[in-house]
Amino acid sequence: MQLRRRQFEIIQEHALKDVPYECCGLFAGIRVPGRGGYENVVYEVAPCANVLYSGKEHGFEISFSEFIDVEREAQRLGYEVVGSYHSHIGSPAVPSNNDINFARPGHSMLIISLQNMQPAAVTSWRRRESGGFHQESIHVIE
Repeated sequence: MQLRRRQFEIIQEHALKDVPYECCGLFAGIRVPGRGGYENVVYEVAPCANVLYSGKEHGFEISFSEFIDVEREAQRLGYEVVGSYHSHIGSPAVPSNNDINFARPGHSMLIISLQNMQPAAVTSWRRRESGGFHQESIHVIE
């Protein structure tokens, strides 16, 4: 996946602001042909509210209405929702069972792990059409 440095900074800022809870947001962009298929290119980052009723320290939920609002705005701009991001508090930047259930096939899921109130690791995972994830490269561009 590709995103701009400022977008990457927005994600980090959002993650730190929402501690002790997980942050979450959506990516709007396009899919471009690449090695072995395609690559998601992010043009807009949409921070969202974590509306999970209980357990926000170890999970997140984006409301359906907020997802639809972001999706409509993305389409208005000529983009589509190509993925999401969220933080893990005190745990590795690998998809949890809840993460696997949230992601749509083809979407990138960026996870930022916070350890001791500091970003410790950032990974991105793409949901396979057949289920599960594979790790993808993150290209931060200027």
